[in-house]
Amino acid sequence: MKLAVLDLGTNTFNLLIAENINNTMHELVRKKRPVKIGKDGLAQHIIAPDAYQRALDAIQEYKIIIEKQHVDKIKIVATSAFRTTDNGLNLSSDIEKILQTEVKIIDGDKEATYIYDGIRAAVPLTDKKVLMLDIGGGSNELIIANRDEIFWKHSFKLGISRLIEMFKPEDPLSPQDIYRISTYIQEELVLLKTALSTFPTDTLVGSSGTFDTIANMMHFKQHQIPIDASKKWNELNLLLFFRMLDMLIISSFEQRKNIVGMDMTRIEMIPVAALFVRNVIELFHCKRILHSQYAIKEGVWFDTMAILQQ
Repeated sequence: MKLAVLDLGTNTFNLLIAENINNTMHELVRKKRPVKIGKDGLAQHIIAPDAYQRALDAIQEYKIIIEKQHVDKIKIVATSAFRTTDNGLNLSSDIEKILQTEVKIIDGDKEATYIYDGIRAAVPLTDKKVLMLDIGGGSNELIIANRDEIFWKHSFKLGISRLIEMFKPEDPLSPQDIYRISTYIQEELVLLKTALSTFPTDTLVGSSGTFDTIANMMHFKQHQIPIDASKKWNELNLLLFFRMLDMLIISSFEQRKNIVGMDMTRIEMIPVAALFVRNVIELFHCKRILHSQYAIKEGVWFDTMAILQQ
């Protein structure tokens, strides 16, 4: 069975088409489009006209790809920007008309569960608890879990597009920007701090675009080649990871342009994303950093496929 999953995020629209062969996911198509539907609108709780059109253009492109693949089923999930803007429902309705498939606007709790399912399918978890972090444009999901269960999860309205729209920082980030944004993040992450005292861990597992980009830059720095996209997970050098975060936080646009392995679609947002990760890490004694190639779209694929096979 061929299943197409569309993950409609605030920054990126992702398409995954994979076939189930002997209960294993065999990937056929993996695409991402930087639609940035939160740009110039999130603070006003709208998807701006230009962003709205970028979204529809990406869906039209995906429709052609899906039709060529002759998929058996399409599953579409939409996240933070859709659930927190006044015209998110209108956009989901327009997408439904194009693809003739329901767009499911999921809440943060469901989003965190899908992320857990995706990471668990990629990373060899044990009975030891880990802190999972998925950085998005509209929200960031944090989960404390092991291979068997989720102990705590929360979706924070601290997505990078949202923070940028709120604080409108300079480039490079000024000391005042760093202080203001960090103070706000720390105040908002009180629930996470409490959860970490209840369910302690020393391992961070990161997924999605920011971690993909940082892992790729680190791999170039260490091995002069891009990261192997076929590997489901990677362990990152702790010291180099911290150095990379600190460098990104204070870097200018021009400096980031010259970093080998930089994803140019994330070049504007990655300093604030790095600052967010830094603030999370400061809440616990982190000894290990893992990078998961799987995130929400893979979680949706596995979850949907399990339902279809019942």
